[in-house]
Amino acid sequence: MKKAKVSVLIALCGIMAAVSACGSQQSSANGTKKVTGSKGDEYSVTSEAKVVETDSAKKEYEPYTITLNLERSGIGQNMKETFTSAPSHVVVDGDQMVDFFLDLGLEDRIAGYTRGACLDTVNDFPARDKLHKILDDGVNLKNASKEQILELNTDFMMGWDSLFSEDNFSVDWCLKNNIIPYFPYCCSDSATMEDVYKDYEVLGHIFGVEDRAQQRIQAMKDTIADVQKTLGDEVYKKPLSVFVYDSGEDAPFTACQGVPGDMIRLAGGISAFSDIKKGWATPSWEEVVARDPDVILILDYNHDTEQKKKFLETNDFTKNLRAVKEGRIYSACCSDMQGSAGSANTIRTMAEQFYPEKFQ
Repeated sequence: MKKAKVSVLIALCGIMAAVSACGSQQSSANGTKKVTGSKGDEYSVTSEAKVVETDSAKKEYEPYTITLNLERSGIGQNMKETFTSAPSHVVVDGDQMVDFFLDLGLEDRIAGYTRGACLDTVNDFPARDKLHKILDDGVNLKNASKEQILELNTDFMMGWDSLFSEDNFSVDWCLKNNIIPYFPYCCSDSATMEDVYKDYEVLGHIFGVEDRAQQRIQAMKDTIADVQKTLGDEVYKKPLSVFVYDSGEDAPFTACQGVPGDMIRLAGGISAFSDIKKGWATPSWEEVVARDPDVILILDYNHDTEQKKKFLETNDFTKNLRAVKEGRIYSACCSDMQGSAGSANTIRTMAEQFYPEKFQ
């Protein structure tokens, strides 16, 4: 087995807010861990964990181990990563993922990000405008060069699993360059809102903001519980059939299972393509017609709902659908439908659109 030595020096961030201005001292403690890359290569990663001491208390970063999910797209085996200090130069792919950090108050840890295609985020984070954008709006991180990533001293990169494929920034390349890759649990095909909470918990531990993470999780759970109480049991026994129109004219790209499917379920619906064992798929228009959904949910990328709605109302395949004729075409934020800071609020938005009489 090939072995490569990689030295990772990453600074502690999460506990710094608790440090007082007087009498603080820092010391360092080194730790070594073994990491197996996607091709089976073994890496020895040495981390320097910084300990911050104050007059009133001593706080130390507690090592934290996660399992990186790499099996979804066949990139490689799942891989364990142990953090002995918090990353300080984070690069994030898309508003969906950067919103986790903004919601957790970690904007000062972001070295750079891309907004991606889903620009219609409903989350009002003023800090977003102050972040360093690596690429133009609408362009995903996979289009960045390796030089751009390395120039930012990146030590943690968060994105879809395809970002870490051999065609982009492979897991092995990341590890060789002292970068921890992170593919969110909520982006897997079988994920639910529970996995959104898990990502909050994981990021909370990694960056030392566990309390903040738990507060945000509880707030989301409270919002969803209120929706469920308002809708009542009968709605969930007979959910509306929902066709999600993401994009595509020759054939529709649609949400099936995963977080979007679970969000639809919590809003009192069921994906018209819930039988497809994927988070997303591209069925034919003929299949959409055959299923004749109760409602259509357009995913808004950048205020393009009206454009997509007009297409559905004039397209030969969809113009005669029951949902189109009855005017039951709604929209939701594309970014939050994939699992993000605004997912619970988007569930409420969908429920209000599906069952307006319940929210009067």
